[in-house]
Amino acid sequence: MGLKDRIASERARVSAEASRLAGAAAAAATDKIAGSDSAGARLIAIIRMDDDQALTIESLLVLLVDAVNSDDPTRELTDDDVKKAAKRRGRLAGTAGALGGPVGLNIASLYCEAEILCDVAERHRLRLADEELAAHLMVLWNLMPDVSSATAAIDGTGQSVVARIASHAHAKVVTKPREEMTKRDVVRTIWRLRNVMEDVEMPGSDRYRDAFAPGKRVKAVTQAAEHQLGVVRG
Repeated sequence: MGLKDRIASERARVSAEASRLAGAAAAAATDKIAGSDSAGARLIAIIRMDDDQALTIESLLVLLVDAVNSDDPTRELTDDDVKKAAKRRGRLAGTAGALGGPVGLNIASLYCEAEILCDVAERHRLRLADEELAAHLMVLWNLMPDVSSATAAIDGTGQSVVARIASHAHAKVVTKPREEMTKRDVVRTIWRLRNVMEDVEMPGSDRYRDAFAPGKRVKAVTQAAEHQLGVVRG
């Protein structure tokens, strides 16, 4: 074997070993977040859902809120608790999401923003039901113009998110009728809104820095969540 072939062989071996180690690290992170609390386990369950499973935008948002919410509704959080939880879950979710491919990474980022909104609501004892939190999340992510229309979309008494997007000159964002959408379609639809809304930093971030060093992102999303929930600081 010549020098060129040996170099190519060594590169292939190193690449394979790097992939193996990265996969092992991601798997370990997945086990860690799944075993850390019930919220982590529910996130993993969403990431591992078949990408072709039928799903609606409204259902995914309620699932995300349910995945975040603690089984202990009486816990008391400080501002520092909210920040620390967001950073910890951001790092773990970003790594675990890698196992779900592009859709998994997107869901992990959306989950982290949902988690911040839910923790802000809990920090200020707003006592909102999952559906109410999901409605606020819709407005935060520019899926609906206000909480009342978002609530109507969730309970089926009003226009769906897909119908609204299609009727507001964003038809290119929606590629299928609502009843034919899958988990993959739903995540892509939410993500595409970033490219058609001006000066919108949400939903989600596709920057690795925000997943593994999420401090700046956590601060921005926390402020946006507080504004959305009507939190007034003295």
